[in-house]
Amino acid sequence: MLLKKLVSENNPQTVAELIDAQLKTGQLTWPQLKTQVFGQHWRDESWHEVLGEIAEKLDQEIANEIIEYLTDQNGQAEKFINLFLAAKCLLKVKNGVNKITQKKLLNALKKLSQYGTVFLILHQSAQELQETYQIRSRAIATIAQTWKNDPQTLPWLKILAHSSDSGEMRATAVEAIARGWPDNPEIYLILKNFVKSDQSWAVRSTAIREMVAGWPDMGDTLPLLRSVAEGDRSPAVRTCALEQLASNWHDHTDTLLLLRKIAETDENLGVQVAAWQQIASGWHSVLGTFSLLKNLTQTGSSTLRTVAVRELASGWPEVAEVCLLLKTLAQSDSSQEVRTAAIEQLASHWRGESDIYPLLLTLVESDTSSIVRRAAVQAAVSGWPDNPETLPFLQNLATGDRDSELREIALQQIATGWPDSPETMPLLQKIADSEDYWTVRQVAVEAVAALPSASLEVFGWLQNLAESDRHLNVRETAVKEIAKRWCHLSETLPFLKSLVESEPDSHLLSILVRAIVRGWPDAPETLPWLKIQLDSEATQVREAAVLSLADNWPDNPETWTLVEAKAKGDESPAVRQMALQKLARGRTNEPDTFEWLKIRAQQDEDSQVRAIALVELMRRWKDEPGMFEFLRDRALVDSYDRTGSFAYNPRFTALEAIIEHYPENPGTMPLLRSISVSDDDEQVRILACRRLGNEDW
Repeated sequence: MLLKKLVSENNPQTVAELIDAQLKTGQLTWPQLKTQVFGQHWRDESWHEVLGEIAEKLDQEIANEIIEYLTDQNGQAEKFINLFLAAKCLLKVKNGVNKITQKKLLNALKKLSQYGTVFLILHQSAQELQETYQIRSRAIATIAQTWKNDPQTLPWLKILAHSSDSGEMRATAVEAIARGWPDNPEIYLILKNFVKSDQSWAVRSTAIREMVAGWPDMGDTLPLLRSVAEGDRSPAVRTCALEQLASNWHDHTDTLLLLRKIAETDENLGVQVAAWQQIASGWHSVLGTFSLLKNLTQTGSSTLRTVAVRELASGWPEVAEVCLLLKTLAQSDSSQEVRTAAIEQLASHWRGESDIYPLLLTLVESDTSSIVRRAAVQAAVSGWPDNPETLPFLQNLATGDRDSELREIALQQIATGWPDSPETMPLLQKIADSEDYWTVRQVAVEAVAALPSASLEVFGWLQNLAESDRHLNVRETAVKEIAKRWCHLSETLPFLKSLVESEPDSHLLSILVRAIVRGWPDAPETLPWLKIQLDSEATQVREAAVLSLADNWPDNPETWTLVEAKAKGDESPAVRQMALQKLARGRTNEPDTFEWLKIRAQQDEDSQVRAIALVELMRRWKDEPGMFEFLRDRALVDSYDRTGSFAYNPRFTALEAIIEHYPENPGTMPLLRSISVSDDDEQVRILACRRLGNEDW
């Protein structure tokens, strides 16, 4: 408890000294340090600074063992933070560790820098793809920092920066090169070449920023920046260049002239917006800027008029002419975007004007745009919450406005602004019981549950909704609110379990399973109950049970046996796929997992499950001996029936993996040639032909 208290107080040095003292007095042994301190806390990044300080005090042998231990952990579920912590510890250790340990960690991070490359993109959600980029970028940056003095690091980064990898990853390498070796005379030339000729906007933008940050006084920097701001083919790069000009060459007389030219003539609206914003903020005091922006509110596109409104309001709030102009625009501009911006700025900067509040209420009633009306409501509530007209006005909107989304906004504002009013709860409950639109009822239910005055009567009201409401979404909302806000009541868990027994809808059943596990993971009956749900008749319930079991009890000896059984024998391909993925990512350190996945990739009756098994193999085991031969076999003989999309064609997946990860294998070219000529599967044949026709081949 003392350690946790010290960590929570952000005192890593004190914690490290305490641990060191316990080691010296024998209160803590070296094995305990590894398992109880590092082993229990490496997953929590708030501990990493502390663990790094501890590592700094260790002798070489123990530090070596700790770094080996961290490198060997399965950190996939934690986005591989075990490896980043190991690198942090390596930097902290004064006498270093042995070369074998260093090399092992370096190789793991280099492998991580290629994690989830092109082949896996087909099988990732947008969030997973973003996380993959973040992991890879962090691995590259960690290598550059930790092995800066290794003579092989800079050449490795250069190769990566010039490779065919994604622009984002190459940009990370460019940034690492510029920041790690600023005294190397060739770096400036490398950055210039990237700015001039690289195909990736991300690389060119990064090179611009790093060139300006590290070499602003070099003779070529400013002329190149001006040229790029006007002439680069990418709007993002032109924007980056003009922002750097505005920030770093503000005092140059021709900078403003160039920005005005770009603001008025650039073919891309986003670049024009950026230029106007830089002019407004950087040259506020220059005679003519105010007039330019005022004129822009009348002559520009709707987007540029909106920019002008915001810049005038933030830059010249003391000018009466601006307030008058915004009032006019809020009522009569042809664009709802401009009217909305004017409303927001009036409420933000001119609350003291007596006619603003009545104007907002009028606009709520009269404007033809629902977006403008909503903005006016929110502006009136945020700016004048104490006005006695505001609550009755919101109540009228909540009960009678024609726009359902406006009714929702009114309800939310009432609940957050007047939670203690005696009128609030009855109104919300009435609307929740009688409103025609389920989305409005859902908002009302959430609002009632969140009120500070919510009581056992509200709990009973929510129970009734959860059991029998006519709308599934309202029942779902009631279930979630009960589980979240009444988990302390002894009757809540039995009630939710009783719903599981009686609820006919499989989606709501899955919500109930997740809510029960999330709210009562430590209850002794939760795990046995969850195991029963693995055999539910509802597919979605079995999916939720597999997910909850793997996520909440990864260290339980039974967990992976049960998950494996579902992955192998469940009647639903969706359940088998989820179980397979959970097992592949949660049991990576088990030697049997690799062979088990290979069997599933061969034997599962569903082609999508077989394809996903191949994907999981490539995530972790692409360097295992025999993988090329295994993939070649799958690419040639999988029994895919050609009725699904290419993303779940195991033959396509296997061939894509070979192309991506084994281009130099002597068996790759003969395989592609054979498939391109005679394969019956058009998807696979086209892939082979396309790769053979690529100039890189």
